[in-house]
Amino acid sequence: MSIPGLGQLLPQPTASTTRIVALKRLSEWRFDASRSSSTGVKVRLISGTAERDGTELALNKTYTFVRTKSKILTWSGCTLEISGESEDYVTDFPVAEDSPMVSYLNLHFELQAQRKAAANATRRNRPGPRVMVCGPQNSGKTSLVRMLAALSTKMGGQPLVANLDPGEGLLSLPGTVSAAVFGNVMDIEEPAGGFGVGSTPSSGPSAVPVKLPIVYYFGREKVQDDVALWKDLTSKLASSVRAKFGEDDEVRSAGLVLDTPVATTNQSDIDSLVHAAREFAVNIVVVLGSARIESTLQQILGQEKTSFGEPISVIMLDQSEGVAARDNDFIKSIREASIKEYFFGDSKRTLSPSTQSVSFDDVAIFKTPDEEEGYETPPVGQVLEPAEITAGMSHWTLAVMDASVNDPPETIRQAPVIGFIAVADVDEDRRRLKILSPVTSRLGNKPLVWGRWPEPYINLLG
Repeated sequence: MSIPGLGQLLPQPTASTTRIVALKRLSEWRFDASRSSSTGVKVRLISGTAERDGTELALNKTYTFVRTKSKILTWSGCTLEISGESEDYVTDFPVAEDSPMVSYLNLHFELQAQRKAAANATRRNRPGPRVMVCGPQNSGKTSLVRMLAALSTKMGGQPLVANLDPGEGLLSLPGTVSAAVFGNVMDIEEPAGGFGVGSTPSSGPSAVPVKLPIVYYFGREKVQDDVALWKDLTSKLASSVRAKFGEDDEVRSAGLVLDTPVATTNQSDIDSLVHAAREFAVNIVVVLGSARIESTLQQILGQEKTSFGEPISVIMLDQSEGVAARDNDFIKSIREASIKEYFFGDSKRTLSPSTQSVSFDDVAIFKTPDEEEGYETPPVGQVLEPAEITAGMSHWTLAVMDASVNDPPETIRQAPVIGFIAVADVDEDRRRLKILSPVTSRLGNKPLVWGRWPEPYINLLG
């Protein structure tokens, strides 16, 4: 309604109430707490069993969800107590077995069979299953990856989980590709469900054991922004995964769950998926929500074998009908929150980053050549160049590389990331930088890389 002279009245949020939600077998309570207050929405399991993306809720424990779009699933029925503001609804099926979750669980059982075979094999040179999950925007890729990893850890496994989507960030800031061993419970309350920076040691003490990721810095939002670099870093990450398999038999037998960038039927996207499948020696490709992508990958990969001599299975599974659509504003808010959490922690753990003042002469900052200078892609032999330190660098996040400032640019660009610093202020007159760092130690001779994304949305010092 409207009042003359005042215009449209904004809708008012409903009052916070406590309510009981009863879920039938194989049904889900889907909620959107992305716009709720700082207190979030609270969920308590009163009876039955329930889980979030494969990680079980404890009975009579209250969980708080803030900045989160997700679901609570029950396999056998449960009762939840809900309090706080959220947009939510229950989804179920007339025939419970029609739920896509049944096919996801069957996939888990198949992976478990392959893990058992790998663990019992006489020759232990072949790892367990390497499954790649792909699909279009809002198809539920990452939720399925998280579920498969959680179900494996529930069975005592230690799978490697890798993320090739620089727009997301697995246990790291956006703009990276990364991998980590998941050998213990995930943090249910974390907005990313255990995949966010809050589950890393750089974010301080955690309620659940932290993970130690292998991270490479892409510094772009989309694969198409620099396909050649993305492929190089994908190959580097795959090499790190193979090395991890060689070091640990339990990790080797548990295998890999691989999350991929959002895909379309565009040839460039298909080429990127094929590259990833070959580099990681994937033997199972799961496509969610796109028969055309499945058909195209079947024609290419279905005729090939892995480097271990295995056939490659390409299968299509239905995407969950209740997958939450994430608009640009929500995705932007999640990115900002992850950067802030990396340096300052969250509501459960407060961090105090080190503030340092350093001379321009004491840091070595590199960047890729600017496009406006005539480079559509970095030319061979000029992967990085020294960056001029100006006020325009303020509020950007820079990657600290595990390399030396004396290394060749190619070595620096493809080195693993050991952390991030944020440029709080640039004083050009005094030639001083004010930086925020999660640790108090000096940078030493570690080179910094200034990417093109994510852009400096926020001033971390207010």
